[in-house]
Amino acid sequence: MAVQLAHYFGFGSLVNRQTRPDDERAWNATLHGWQRVWEHRVSASDSRSSCTSLSVEPAQTSIQGVLVEIPLADLAALDAREAGYERMELSAHDVEFPKDVDASTIYLYRSLPENRHLAGKIHPIAQSYVDCVMAGYQERFGTSGLKMMLGTTKGWDRPIVNDRLKPIYPRHVKLSVETLNNFDSLLSEFR
Repeated sequence: MAVQLAHYFGFGSLVNRQTRPDDERAWNATLHGWQRVWEHRVSASDSRSSCTSLSVEPAQTSIQGVLVEIPLADLAALDAREAGYERMELSAHDVEFPKDVDASTIYLYRSLPENRHLAGKIHPIAQSYVDCVMAGYQERFGTSGLKMMLGTTKGWDRPIVNDRLKPIYPRHVKLSVETLNNFDSLLSEFR
């Protein structure tokens, strides 16, 4: 029996290959009618500090990301990872992806209404999360794609906490000092 598959659009840390299971397949994709925004509040817990992650909101723009294919049976694990977000069903017409990929239904995770608040002093953006997202875009789309991601994300004017020495993002990635300095320089253009 063939394995049933599901597809979702990743627009933040899910673009970074290191944050997903090794056997997942992904393709570059573009989502139309949405914009990334720093407005997903994460409350403090025993395992992490309060912070704000990326979400999306309807907009007259498009964003680059990845179309990821997973076994349908793994959807529950993805829902658990994306706790605090609602899984929405998109039409395949909303997403541009390679024609040889068979994806009629595509899911998108958007912050639940009660978690949609812009980053602030109590819920800042974690630099370790920013680094993870930027590394994913740099690897997947190159410097021009990384700059496009920075330019099409709302909320860079919000507080960012430098947690690089003690990362609060659970799927943080290790990056060279040179890469981090490059990211800081690029990000300064959008803050």
